[in-house]
Amino acid sequence: MTGNVVAFDSNYALVPKSEIHFRIEKLQRWLASEALDGAFLFQHVDIYYFSGTLQRSILFVPTSGQPLLMVIKSLKRAQTESPLEQILPLKGRNALPPILSDFNYTGLNRVGLELDVLPAGHYLWFKKTFPHIDGVDISPGIRGLRMIKSTYEIDQIRRSAAVTDKAYQTIRGLIREGMSELELDGLLFSIGRKNGHLGLMRIRGWNQEMMNAHVFTGPGGAAVSCCETPGNGMGISPALPQGAGFGRVTRNQPIYIDYGVNFNGYHSDQTRTMIIGALAPTLARAHACAKEILDVLEDQIRPGMACREIYQKAKDMATEQGFADHFMGHGEGQVRFLGHGLGLEIDELPVIAPKFNMPVEEGMVFALEPKFSFPGIGIVGMEDDYLVTAKGLERLTLTEQILLKI
Repeated sequence: MTGNVVAFDSNYALVPKSEIHFRIEKLQRWLASEALDGAFLFQHVDIYYFSGTLQRSILFVPTSGQPLLMVIKSLKRAQTESPLEQILPLKGRNALPPILSDFNYTGLNRVGLELDVLPAGHYLWFKKTFPHIDGVDISPGIRGLRMIKSTYEIDQIRRSAAVTDKAYQTIRGLIREGMSELELDGLLFSIGRKNGHLGLMRIRGWNQEMMNAHVFTGPGGAAVSCCETPGNGMGISPALPQGAGFGRVTRNQPIYIDYGVNFNGYHSDQTRTMIIGALAPTLARAHACAKEILDVLEDQIRPGMACREIYQKAKDMATEQGFADHFMGHGEGQVRFLGHGLGLEIDELPVIAPKFNMPVEEGMVFALEPKFSFPGIGIVGMEDDYLVTAKGLERLTLTEQILLKI
């Protein structure tokens, strides 16, 4: 380490300079369209998206001019990782006003803040420090900008999906009767990490947490809990009531694996159902219904189709086959969505849900996950990730869309 340079392994991939500059320009155009003087970004993933570094910082993006990345820790790593030109030390939040003054950013009247994730304490500090500045919620705007993926981002998601597929292919050869859900979960984590999985899934939703994998066997997979997913599982403690529990692989009972990978910051998310033996007839029909739903949606979704229409089409198919009460969960655990956007967070826009009227656009990446949960029996289904192209959907996940026999 010399001066402001940090030595990285050759596999430590930085975000290209052109990508960061493209994102900043896109944000500045949007800020201008909203008559804002700039934006203060505090959330780490948003800072990473617009700067290329996740070092602890505050990022100010003016509507016109050079952004200021003000770094609390580590300055040297931020200067090496980010291509932004103005990367400065920040000795605490109260040093922010003098820095803005030094760069002549003093006449600010309306600025954007990420009010969906900004802690109340930070907001109150901001209002006290800048009493004459009107803070406007730009969270929907930022999420909208991040919703359309660049070529670079799509490539990262493809690489993430390849790791996901490798994990499924590998775990399929390791599963045996009597194996615990926890052991399966641990093996998936190990396989992913060996192939570049960052080891955590980032989620924006308030008080929401996401496991690396949901591994359920038999009836435990239909357990209802707080997690906003169609399948929750029991977990191993009320301190984290989701995910793998104490169940074990048993012949003729579904093995449900909802597994995600975070590769170079970008998520893939895939679900497959596995079996030793054969599924019960009702579960087999539900699994076939999930595949039919994906087949129809892959064939019919085009740019311009409303997200709510996609959800309704899937729900209608489930209802026609007698699975309305089990579609995307059951009872109080039934969730009202079919899919979600993917990127640096696993709960990005769009949401494939009945009240989400946004049309599908070219460049979106989202997961579609038709699943069916049966109390006292288990859960089955599929999930795959898709890129919206001018011609329709391109599936990014790679694992064969079948019931995987062990």
